[in-house]
Amino acid sequence: MKRICQRCNVISQDFNLWCQEIYCPAENATEIFGNGEWFGPIEIIDTLVVTRSAIIYHAARGAEEILLKVANLGCEEKLRSEALAFLQLAKSGQHPLLPVLLPAHQQGSIEKHPYGWTVINGKLKYYEVFKYVDGSILRNLLLTNPQPWFQHAGWIVLSIADVVYYLHKSGRLHLCLNPGVVLVRYDKKGNPRPMLLDLGVGKPDKNLSEIWNANFNLPAYTAPEIAAGAGVVSPATDVYGLGMLLYEMLAGRPAVEYHLQRDEAVLRKVLEGKFKPTGRVDLKNIPEATEKAINREPAQRFPDVLAFVRALQPNFPVIPAEAKPRKINWRLIFIILGTLLAISLLLLLAFASIPQG
Repeated sequence: MKRICQRCNVISQDFNLWCQEIYCPAENATEIFGNGEWFGPIEIIDTLVVTRSAIIYHAARGAEEILLKVANLGCEEKLRSEALAFLQLAKSGQHPLLPVLLPAHQQGSIEKHPYGWTVINGKLKYYEVFKYVDGSILRNLLLTNPQPWFQHAGWIVLSIADVVYYLHKSGRLHLCLNPGVVLVRYDKKGNPRPMLLDLGVGKPDKNLSEIWNANFNLPAYTAPEIAAGAGVVSPATDVYGLGMLLYEMLAGRPAVEYHLQRDEAVLRKVLEGKFKPTGRVDLKNIPEATEKAINREPAQRFPDVLAFVRALQPNFPVIPAEAKPRKINWRLIFIILGTLLAISLLLLLAFASIPQG
């Protein structure tokens, strides 16, 4: 097991973590399980992403591959409420770009066990289990290719916008959109197929101070109204998150630089709302819509996700439908095999009935 500092991204190999930055609470660093280690009855295969609120692993439960999401310290309630929300959303209609929640305990029902808990090294750990989906975290993809093809960038954001709009219709706000919660796989034709791995925290009928925790999102992707502690959020807050994703892919850099900077310094930049233009003079309308979406003032953004999507859609081709894998018609196969077997037996009997001279 290793430990990681979520402020400085320092990783220790021997579990002892001493950060050189005096502002960093290293004693609260998050444990990371390595390949072959066990989380209760679940075997870890690989770490997919470490976010402020949770760690997501590729894991195995018996012969079944799964995604395992483990809450970080102080974010346990977020994970518990998220699991219940996943369960409720699945009952009303599973969105294809959201992961499929599985029972936390293999022998239990999902209604009784939408999330689980176990004790590791004397610490209580809460977790969720999802059906496995192959892919890469968008944050990691942007490390290797900071500026993907603009058409792919648009398709990724439009797809995630569809999920966010679905959440809004169900009475939820996300408030935590960033490249670390988006999983991207590519289909056989090379088209990106993103999935949102996190439901965020927002409930419009609750005060922000009751549900928000500074550990829920990276400061660079936190909307100014949240950073200011105003407590007033709306669908325009998630428009900001979507705009930040698109800006980063268009410009090849985050709108707010945050690497090797203290949270307080990053939040000051967020509140200032200053960012460089994307520089994409080769594109029409897209940079303007993107920069409007990340305006510091919510009233100056698109009022909701649907308005943002309508501004973007005319500038991108329609997202191609993914060809579904053909299902094997076992009934037809058995009929053919049975017919061939019958023909073989008839030929064998006919050959046996021929007099041997």
